[in-house]
Amino acid sequence: MRFNADVSGEIIRADSQGASPEEMKELYIRRNALNVELDIPIYRILTLQYFLEDLRAQCLSHTKIDGIVWGDSAENPLLGREFDDTDGARLTLDGVVDRFYGSCWSATALGSNQEWDKFSRLRPCVRLQSTPRKLLSSVMNKENTYYMLHHYIGRILYVPYGEAEKYFYDSNWSKHLDSLGHGIAASLLILDESLSEEDEIRLLYDHASEPWHQDNVQISGRFAKVPFDWSAAIDDVVVGPFESKKTEATLRSALLGLNIDLRVSPDLGRDGG
Repeated sequence: MRFNADVSGEIIRADSQGASPEEMKELYIRRNALNVELDIPIYRILTLQYFLEDLRAQCLSHTKIDGIVWGDSAENPLLGREFDDTDGARLTLDGVVDRFYGSCWSATALGSNQEWDKFSRLRPCVRLQSTPRKLLSSVMNKENTYYMLHHYIGRILYVPYGEAEKYFYDSNWSKHLDSLGHGIAASLLILDESLSEEDEIRLLYDHASEPWHQDNVQISGRFAKVPFDWSAAIDDVVVGPFESKKTEATLRSALLGLNIDLRVSPDLGRDGG
């Protein structure tokens, strides 16, 4: 799977004409948006505890993508898969796919009682609103020379049972590799159609051994904590229904102490007390 060939052409032209770093970054954002519109609203519910931890650390936590951590064997389908090489030897793409982490968002507003219950696990929580463009812009750091090769965002493709397996099971391992990383990123954006109600948009991070990543990205257990500009990325924070008044007060106090300007509002769907 390949994406945005027209933008790749624009990048070559812009670079040859001496485009500014800001102009180049906007082009790279467009190139790494995989089958998703950049300015649509997207949402994520997470516990207040994890949100405050990331706010204070000025990072966004991505979770390592594999079947065990994510609880679905279809996640990262190339991980551990063996292929026949041309000389008859067996090989895997683990050295590439094992470096990927992700953050799950949704094109659905996630405002129902069932959605609050599912994603909050009945703990104090918040719902964040952003856009794919703002998320990519906030994780792509121009101080990292190769930022354009480590961050992607894409809409999950939901396919009938077995269809994804047919694509990944054949012996043509090289079709997943390309200089932009789109093939590997695409392999992390396919799930069974039974999950389509999640309407997922996935932000991907490819961790590397390069100096910038080693100095600036914290790997903590199953998480990769990537530097992140929260003020520029988030349009709205809605406080969830569980202990909502206490949660709102705690969040507003934390934001004030961190000098972060985010719009905070309560969930009006039901009274959390």
